[in-house]
Amino acid sequence: MVNNPFARLFRKKWELVYSTQNLQTYAEIAGRLRNHGIRVKTESFSGGGGQGGGYGIATTYHIYVPAQDVHQAHTVVHHAGS
Repeated sequence: MVNNPFARLFRKKWELVYSTQNLQTYAEIAGRLRNHGIRVKTESFSGGGGQGGGYGIATTYHIYVPAQDVHQAHTVVHHAGS
């Protein structure tokens, strides 16, 4: 996906503001952003398993917001009372 020119164009308009491997935390942060009127896009990556699947699977959730909303998003994410 990194070498995809359309993905690069898309990424210029959206900025990563939060990453987590905890589904509940992802839902809380994304919900908090949406409640403040900030649009959210999510990318998730699953990995792990190892040979024979013995190491478990981890999913990482990346939360992106429009570039113009980054400052507000950081305020919402990092202030629990927001």
